[in-house]
Amino acid sequence: MEGTTTMPSMSLAAAAANCRCSRVVFVGNIPYHASEAELREACELIGPVRSLRLAADPATGKRKGYAFVEYPDDETARSALRNLGGHTLRGRDLRVRLARRREPRGDNDPVGLEDAIHAASLVSGPDPVTRFLAARSPRELREMVAALEGDGPGTMKLLVGHVPGLAAVMEQARHLLDMAAADGAAAEEAKNKKRAAAEESDEGRRAKVGKVEHGGFKDKISVPSAGVTCF
Repeated sequence: MEGTTTMPSMSLAAAAANCRCSRVVFVGNIPYHASEAELREACELIGPVRSLRLAADPATGKRKGYAFVEYPDDETARSALRNLGGHTLRGRDLRVRLARRREPRGDNDPVGLEDAIHAASLVSGPDPVTRFLAARSPRELREMVAALEGDGPGTMKLLVGHVPGLAAVMEQARHLLDMAAADGAAAEEAKNKKRAAAEESDEGRRAKVGKVEHGGFKDKISVPSAGVTCF
């Protein structure tokens, strides 16, 4: 593969030790008409759920079709990755991905070795292409997948049959793209919360000002009609 970018000096073992695994998972493709109780019941098939947050537009309250689910420990969350994904809820298959991100990355930034190693672990374990994928950005990964799939499933099947390891590369790239999508959703939710808090604070300040102007000090201050005499 051409255009490989040199990665920072980090061993596979060190990156794996800092894997993004956490107790929180991103659950997507949730039917808009499914209730929170139905989603919780599906998630509890894996184990106890500590918290469940359905994402919604702060202005309209309309659901966005995804949620963040916290389990008691990493192992239960990893079990959700393996077993909850594909579970059918009201006719739609749930998609489950990891949700944690230490620092958000831009769409043109490399996805990073930690994420690439985790995506590889979801397929068959780290392989020689992991470092290549780690240096690619989400935009580059989308372009790569689109180029390989551009001629249709027949051509893709032919390529997979003749290029050793291509199937694993494609699957790993798709995992990375799903993980990037989960990060984007988490960043959007945090941004919406911050905006809602700012708007609530502004409303509170306006209410206080209105109280002062219409029933507080302003009405009680008498302004003399004559000018002030200077001595």
